[in-house]
Amino acid sequence: MSQGQELKVLEERRLLVERIARSPYLSRSARLRDLLVYLTDRVLEDDALDIREHEVGHKVFGRAPDYDTAADNIVRVHASMLRKRLEQYFAGEGASESIVVEIPKGNYAPVFRERGKSVPALLEVESLAPPPSPAKDHRLLAAAILAVAFAAATAVLLYQRSTPRAEALSGPVVRQFWSQVFLPGRPTDVVLDDSAVGLYQELTGHALSLTEYYDRSYLRSIPAVAAGSGLDAQLAASMLLRRQSSFAGTSFSWRLLQLAAAAGGHATLRFARDYSFRELKADTAILLGNDRSNPWIQPFEPKLGLRWQFEKTEAVYYPVDTREPARSYLTGQPGETHEGYFSIALLPNLGGTGNVLLISATGGSATNSAADFLTDERWLSELRLRLPASADGSFPPFEALIKARGRSGPPHDVAIVFCRPIPA
Repeated sequence: MSQGQELKVLEERRLLVERIARSPYLSRSARLRDLLVYLTDRVLEDDALDIREHEVGHKVFGRAPDYDTAADNIVRVHASMLRKRLEQYFAGEGASESIVVEIPKGNYAPVFRERGKSVPALLEVESLAPPPSPAKDHRLLAAAILAVAFAAATAVLLYQRSTPRAEALSGPVVRQFWSQVFLPGRPTDVVLDDSAVGLYQELTGHALSLTEYYDRSYLRSIPAVAAGSGLDAQLAASMLLRRQSSFAGTSFSWRLLQLAAAAGGHATLRFARDYSFRELKADTAILLGNDRSNPWIQPFEPKLGLRWQFEKTEAVYYPVDTREPARSYLTGQPGETHEGYFSIALLPNLGGTGNVLLISATGGSATNSAADFLTDERWLSELRLRLPASADGSFPPFEALIKARGRSGPPHDVAIVFCRPIPA
């Protein structure tokens, strides 16, 4: 099976899991949703064949790593309930699904199997009427619609059959830069931003730490956080279960895959929700987004002067330079020439075994400008001249802020605001 086919199968299975989680059989039980999402993620992302009770109790239900499973049967009870709800879903609402999800007894690793051509007679299903329609929150409803659009755009970009032309590495400085990101014989992780989590923080004003994001403990706080910000908890939960990236990030990732091929490297597309500390310590990576939409950026922020802030009134992100003197870079006001900003940072990964490239922007136009800038010999040469020289011409760790003029201007229509090395 080709990589494109494998990605398509993974996406189809993720979407199936989301449909199950949103169904009336699970939508009213946060614990069963958490359990389903965790177990299926372990199979789909880690290729887990065996998931033990201790792991589930610790990761999903917050038990101590060495808790006594004989005295505490929380995992067995909820796994039994989840098996029953899965049977009910595939016998009722999901009767037309071509793939069935099952959790075998004695092992908590879900199995995805094709449904037989002849659909078995429906099992008797207990009545589970959908919950009453909650009061509509128009902000969240609009966000959910946009999320679906982004997901559809992602699928089109990632699974189109035609092979795009590999983008040329146009000059020696461009080649030098990307040779530090795409290393021969080693994969580079392209980590897409998590738009749903970013949007959730924008709507609620509740910032998530990387620890909350990684262990998914934020899912348990949805009712309290949503209530405090006037959002409907069920709609908020439904939004957070979606897996989608921004259109700009997805488009940029497609160009990165082309660049990897041109540089003789290999890029692996990852979703922020599925990434891990182990990979960030061992792999070379490209992190797209900001610390809200991609919390994996957070461990590198102590070394950076730049921060990205969200302005809620205008619903826009803007960069803030925290170095003395501190300065905010707001985008133009209505009626003015449109301006945007993007930032680039190149640092060692958490284990010092490779590099991490961070790319953040004020929006889609600025993200497109960043993609153009990073393949333009003239501008990368100017960026390099602003950094300390090295014997081999390689780029030292640095951070840079660039202003992009116009909605879709060419690479020359930018200005380097600052570029500075990052101390070791």
